[in-house]
Amino acid sequence: MKFSEEATLPPSFTPDEQRRFEQVYDPSDAQSLWSVSCALLGLPASVGPLVCWYKNVPYVNWTAVVATVSCGWIEVVDKNGGWAYAERKSILGIPRLVRSQWKIERYVDGRINGAALPVELAARLLESTALGLALQAIMQRLPSNSPQEFATWLSAPDKAPLTVRKTIMQIHGIQRRRTQLSNAWLQLFPPRPARDVEPETPEMFWDRPPLFDSPPLSAPSASAPPATVEWQGLSVCAGQVTGRAVIVKSLRDFTPPDMSDLPVLVFARAKPDTVEIFPHAAALLFAEGGALSHACTIAREQGIPCVTGLGPEFFQRVEELSAHGKTWLSMDGAAGNVKVLQTKN
Repeated sequence: MKFSEEATLPPSFTPDEQRRFEQVYDPSDAQSLWSVSCALLGLPASVGPLVCWYKNVPYVNWTAVVATVSCGWIEVVDKNGGWAYAERKSILGIPRLVRSQWKIERYVDGRINGAALPVELAARLLESTALGLALQAIMQRLPSNSPQEFATWLSAPDKAPLTVRKTIMQIHGIQRRRTQLSNAWLQLFPPRPARDVEPETPEMFWDRPPLFDSPPLSAPSASAPPATVEWQGLSVCAGQVTGRAVIVKSLRDFTPPDMSDLPVLVFARAKPDTVEIFPHAAALLFAEGGALSHACTIAREQGIPCVTGLGPEFFQRVEELSAHGKTWLSMDGAAGNVKVLQTKN
């Protein structure tokens, strides 16, 4: 998992930024933000390195994170060439897990129930880090469910089972609080102009299996309109919108449309900087990005119909169609589906 995929961080790091980042997430330093956050929440210290670099981009050792937030109760295992979670049932581990969850409950409730935002940068960074850890820890309370179910619960908490509604509302509160604290990271890592080329993803990392790219889609015929195609993603914010698709590959090249004709903005990833142009969208579609990402959280808070997790093939198809004329999409934010209607020259 790449840290900067869904966090307010630069796309790549200078040597000085890399040093500062390693200081933040250094489990061997008892005074690092990571270590202090773990102690604050009653979580065990991480064992081994937490961060590895690939072409100046930080990646997290997710195996270590899972072990930390679950107090060693859950581990990541290789299953049929992919990931799976396995419980390490231990009677001796139950008291430690219960104590940690109790501390996390008190900390989260104290932060999201009207507490003033800290003023000092160090305090803001600490709270943001601790809430991020708390978020992962309390999600263990949720039953086994599909990403679609979880996304539906986030977009419509009243549809969640009664036993998990409090947890869902806590997740909402944590994300709202973290978005308010996100500017603290911009002070630590000032933004720079984004690059046009995305950093290359490593083929293999830590103990994860190789990543395989999907085969490219063949270009559609320009002489005939394409058949209606429906894509399924994750619901972020309800709302039904039919509008012209606008592919956004670079914010620098984005031209604000007429406010009387807001388009459906289509992004490859739910990156934090995409929020800058949300006011120019009738709806938002992300090919990749979690329902709890910064961008999706802002879309949900602002009530903009939004679907994420539509897949890279969706982005590629809309991009190909848009090259032949204006492409019209119909999206249902609550159901998480999108239909490609037609392309007009």
